[in-house]
Amino acid sequence: MEEKQERYAISDKTYQEFIDHTKVIALEERGIVQCGIATCRDFFSVYRKNQKKHMLLYTVRGKGWLESGPCRYSLEQGSLVIVPAGIENGFGMEDQTWQIAWVFLAQGKEWPMVGDEIEYQLTTAPEVMYSCIQTLLRSINLPIDYGGEVGAHSVAQLELMLNMPHSDSLSRNQLRLHRVFDLVQRQLHKEWTVEQLAALYPCSEPHLHRLSQQYFGRSPMAHLTRMRMEYAARLLRSTEWSIQHIGEIVGYPTGANFSTRFKVWSTMTPREFRRNGRLDRHSSE
Repeated sequence: MEEKQERYAISDKTYQEFIDHTKVIALEERGIVQCGIATCRDFFSVYRKNQKKHMLLYTVRGKGWLESGPCRYSLEQGSLVIVPAGIENGFGMEDQTWQIAWVFLAQGKEWPMVGDEIEYQLTTAPEVMYSCIQTLLRSINLPIDYGGEVGAHSVAQLELMLNMPHSDSLSRNQLRLHRVFDLVQRQLHKEWTVEQLAALYPCSEPHLHRLSQQYFGRSPMAHLTRMRMEYAARLLRSTEWSIQHIGEIVGYPTGANFSTRFKVWSTMTPREFRRNGRLDRHSSE
């Protein structure tokens, strides 16, 4: 009996959405056949004997696997695996929850990122790709005029992400370090310690210090301070919020402490920085 070209086992607990070129003409114009997102739970696996399109598979959360012949790839968070058309492959989830995004590309178009063999890389792209596809999916529910505009922008963003140079591929150390500080960026108000930051990696405090010096050129706490000051600077120039409130948002509940730290970083007090920023903005209008 001839083996099936495709087999799959997908749990009822898996949630997935996709859209193809038949629904969005802009996708077809760019050679994108289909794109989608999924949150896989319980069990999820797919096998394709003769894949007709190029596949880009992004792991956003959790861990999965991909096999092709004797090769097996561990699809960890932040990974992108590129499978050229015609290459037999199977993939599935390894953790309890595996969140992915995928894009199928037309075979008849030249794609710089697609070679003759499977390519695996670590990158910061998966979360952004997931968000782009999710926005495209949601745009269908908007009134047609607005949905068309949002959809067109989403497709343009997809194309931009697809054309990211390979130099953006990261080492595992870089990717994990980025994950730590991405989380910290969302909680700048929290009173972080080096011990807590190292636990997020996870690694020892001295190892985190070495990695931070290597990739950022500063200690973990110095990098955290810089993140806080840069975000505070953006808020001072883009909002009318009180200086006290901005200080609290970036982790300095005491106004005087925030002002002192900010002046060390910028050579101006928050009030002076805000006033000068507004003057610069008005003068350029």
